[in-house]
Amino acid sequence: MSRRLVPILAVLAALGAVGAVGASLRAPSPALARVREGRAAPAPDGVQTVSFSVRAGEYTPSLVRVRAGAPLRLRVTLEDGNGCATRLLVPDLGVDLELSPAATAETLVAAPPPGRWLFTCGMKMVKGVLVAE
Repeated sequence: MSRRLVPILAVLAALGAVGAVGASLRAPSPALARVREGRAAPAPDGVQTVSFSVRAGEYTPSLVRVRAGAPLRLRVTLEDGNGCATRLLVPDLGVDLELSPAATAETLVAAPPPGRWLFTCGMKMVKGVLVAE
């Protein structure tokens, strides 16, 4: 290779790498593409209820909107016992709920103030967001 061709090839390779990084940063995250949104349903007793399922390492819905200032019932069904999703944790709201395969567990949360709270499995690998508006 000639001495002039080497710097040109190096510059072209660098530009290609920068372009690839830029394209990957603009592409939506695979996790974001799987987000399923849900809303709390009002109940006759005045407690809003959110029902989740956990299957294949994902919460459905994984983004939940609730009414701030109203009591909240979290109802979670663990559809498979594989993986680490045998607990539902919402540390900022004091929730630590044990889940059993093929069963539904529930807990009551005192009226959450406006804000966003992360919910996770026990190992913090499976995640979702609770938004009180």
